[in-house]
Amino acid sequence: MNATTRLLSVEHLNLATEDQRLLVDDVSFHLDQREIVALVGESGSGKTLTSLALMNLLPPGVQQTSGIIRFQGEELDARRTATLRGCHIATVFQEPMTSMNPTLRIGEQIAEVLVRHRQFSWKQAQHEAVALLDRVGIVNPAQRARQYIHQLSGGMRQRVMIASAISGQPDVLIADEPTTALDVTIQVQILSLLQELQQEMGMGMLLITHDLSVVARYAHRVCVMQQGKLVEQGDVRSTLGTPAHPYTQKLINASLSPLPPTSPVRERQTPLLTLRDICKSYSTPGRLPLMPGKRQTVLHPTNLEIQPGEIVGLIGESGSGKTTLGSAAIGLIAADSGEVLFEGKALKGRQLNSLRRHSQIIFQDPYASLNPKIAVGEQIAEPLRVWQLRQGAAINARVNELLTLVGLKPEHADRLPSAFSGGQRQRIAIARALAMEPKLLVADEAVAALDLSVRGQILALFSELRDKLGLSVLFISHDLSAVQQLCDRVIVMYHGRIVESGATAQVVEQPQQEYTRQLLAAAPNVQQALTQRAICP
Repeated sequence: MNATTRLLSVEHLNLATEDQRLLVDDVSFHLDQREIVALVGESGSGKTLTSLALMNLLPPGVQQTSGIIRFQGEELDARRTATLRGCHIATVFQEPMTSMNPTLRIGEQIAEVLVRHRQFSWKQAQHEAVALLDRVGIVNPAQRARQYIHQLSGGMRQRVMIASAISGQPDVLIADEPTTALDVTIQVQILSLLQELQQEMGMGMLLITHDLSVVARYAHRVCVMQQGKLVEQGDVRSTLGTPAHPYTQKLINASLSPLPPTSPVRERQTPLLTLRDICKSYSTPGRLPLMPGKRQTVLHPTNLEIQPGEIVGLIGESGSGKTTLGSAAIGLIAADSGEVLFEGKALKGRQLNSLRRHSQIIFQDPYASLNPKIAVGEQIAEPLRVWQLRQGAAINARVNELLTLVGLKPEHADRLPSAFSGGQRQRIAIARALAMEPKLLVADEAVAALDLSVRGQILALFSELRDKLGLSVLFISHDLSAVQQLCDRVIVMYHGRIVESGATAQVVEQPQQEYTRQLLAAAPNVQQALTQRAICP
């Protein structure tokens, strides 16, 4: 590629806080037409801040102190960048619940972009919005277009974000963890779709991700960031095949090295949790306001047992009923029918509230589950005070212990959630859940937003807590490598039904269902992905 095809260039970019603490240090790279450049590194390394600087969307208290950003050779200032956003430069943000308007229907939000940037009539825009939802793999797109963002699963929310971003037909697409919330089969579909659109439109894509297998399969070049600095960059084959920098080597080793196998449950006891014929359905909106719609069954009669000290993996596509099952298991939502037993005792109605003390959940979206106006230390301390698990100075000591346990520092306790990266916020959510010292932990995509090295630490933490405390975990995930490393058993869900279950090794090595085989085939490691590259060298 030559200079005439250069879409975006970043030269010696420096970002700092108001007290001159350097967050991004002398970063330089470029992006060309029809090129995918991956930006990788641990949470807090400066990846997302760098992408926000390109859009002039830096958070309060962070400023660009030096450096030049050029679009098609033109140096950008704040006013010029504002005119490019949406139509020439678009972003798929990491957290759709905080970047989409909760008061507008999904179709309206996408149509708004089409009317503003592509001069569609409102009627044309609404039809095109449905077509875009269909193209990113959303089932029943016309129905979903009439829903609100909170009515969708995490994976479907992310697909809506992608549809909105590509609706303006941008020259540059900044994709900040665009497939974090997606299961592996839909991840392949979405990345293949983005790649197809990128080639058709001559679009350049800056792909921010912690998934090195995605980088290995789809990106042309990769830039590796560590603590705000760009430590290595080059073409994907050489950088991931023969990394030069120790930090890059560490990331690759973390993606390839499995944890020690978990010890099996030695003897069968009274199950900690038993679900019998749990069903759940929701009403869908009618075609007209106030008109009742049909009921959609998201969870067909389902049975599940979890033994004390057992880690059970729950996998399946977005919308398959995984989160609904996990929420029903701990009484966060009421099932339409069926029975919940905890330690052999049947719980109904208000009795389900007794599960609060002994069961906790780590939600998929940490920013939405944390209070944005309260310091994270206070949010971790709150359940300790409410349930009187600690008193006085012991509360602060326990908060510091939990922060350290999940890879953060005690001084982080005084900061608000907005001061942290997506991965760091997930660690805070894990610390808060562990504060209750639960017997059962429902981890709903708990490591989806974490980089590889921290993911390994959290998986090791779950295993350690199981061994030390007898903690049981329902591990909901689309990350099959994490499930394989951590879980004693695996349950596969499809369209609200359990289609396969068994010991992890048995399901992974000898899957019985075609759907399970498709899931496993869609999740290659880095070395396999390099041989399956979906782009020309």
